[in-house]
Amino acid sequence: MIDHISIETIISFAGYAGIFLLMITNGAVSFPSSQVLYIIAGYFVAQGDLALLPVVVAGTLGNTVGTIILYELTRKYGRTFIARMKIFPLRELEKVELAFHKKGAWFIFIGKLLPAIKVFVPVSAGLGKMSRPLFATLMVIASAIWSLVFIAMGYFFGKSSDLFGHYAVVLVLVALIVVFLFYRYLNSEEIIREVEN
Repeated sequence: MIDHISIETIISFAGYAGIFLLMITNGAVSFPSSQVLYIIAGYFVAQGDLALLPVVVAGTLGNTVGTIILYELTRKYGRTFIARMKIFPLRELEKVELAFHKKGAWFIFIGKLLPAIKVFVPVSAGLGKMSRPLFATLMVIASAIWSLVFIAMGYFFGKSSDLFGHYAVVLVLVALIVVFLFYRYLNSEEIIREVEN
């Protein structure tokens, strides 16, 4: 299992290429933690070992490639493929897919910025056969925003993944509120009624 120490080792050894490869796996299977990776990378930027722009580019491109891989697999093989993966609860997936059909691109963009939802984004876009250029564009923009937030945390506060408990209270509260509203919508009568029909 890739933990905090091994992420740091990979980034120290492989630099931008390591960030790119780790973020491909994050985009495809949501592992390792992008938050921890970017906080560590931000610390290296602060120390002068890495430069900000290449870190953002490597992370953004890697994450986009990973999400496109999952999107394409889902687009080609559909729910059967997702069921075999046994990663996504199928009932939740149905609700997310329905929300995508109702909200479209906004759901994909906002969902990519939410920790509890972002894992479903390429799956719902693939099942909905969303336009490839639009999906890729939204992934690049959202991934860049995500990277900058956590790189900044690592840059200003250090590489500890405990930052969430010390410096990011407001960020976490905002994220929790948005995720709560998102889940409330996914479990609203409007969505549940259509899933059960």
